[in-house]
Amino acid sequence: MADDRPALTNDIPKEIDFLLFRAAGASMAVEAAQVEGIISREQAEQRAIKVGLLGRLLGADGAIVDAPSKVLLFRDGNETYGIGINALDTMVREKIGTLQPLPELLSHVEGLQPFWGVLPRENEVVLLIDLFRLKSLIGNQAEQFA
Repeated sequence: MADDRPALTNDIPKEIDFLLFRAAGASMAVEAAQVEGIISREQAEQRAIKVGLLGRLLGADGAIVDAPSKVLLFRDGNETYGIGINALDTMVREKIGTLQPLPELLSHVEGLQPFWGVLPRENEVVLLIDLFRLKSLIGNQAEQFA
């Protein structure tokens, strides 16, 4: 039976599985291992999960309208958090060598600390986000879909 885990070289993975999605008017991706599940906005509301809306978390001041239909769930300790997304795209496995650091111009912008790199894809650049870096922003500005 084949092993589906990414191949390791000195404990560093050669490939990472990413879940691609759209939120706050941009294409983004998160390492699939960080995502505990995907639920509807209504399910998040019923479960009273703390959900962050990226446009608001990043200080877009209404310039970017978040109207999420789904919520990506992640857990930190005993607490479950969510990030509202507009649409799921696909799951991809990418070689480490295709990932690029966040452009220097953006790397020091206040509020962008959850982003750690970019994934060039065909005609777009996908922002790579770390949900655990985003957690502190969610805790301070959480929405309860009510």
